[in-house]
Amino acid sequence: MDVTEINAKTGEVTKRDYTPKELGQRKVDVASEKEITTAQETEDNDRRTIIEASRTLALSLGFTPAMLAVMYPQLEEPLSE
Repeated sequence: MDVTEINAKTGEVTKRDYTPKELGQRKVDVASEKEITTAQETEDNDRRTIIEASRTLALSLGFTPAMLAVMYPQLEEPLSE
């Protein structure tokens, strides 16, 4: 039993299995959630890579961390984990 239905008028609780249509939609929803999560993780990783490369380049060109903090604060943004 995967579905719990509650009748708002009577308060009766009914438990049943997913219908084939509901089960199919649930599988599509789960796959979509995984795709979204993967895309977000890829975007976060790309962002981290770009920021780290930018910081490394700027430091190699003689910028100090203090200069970077003032001129390019976006390079100091905390990254979501």
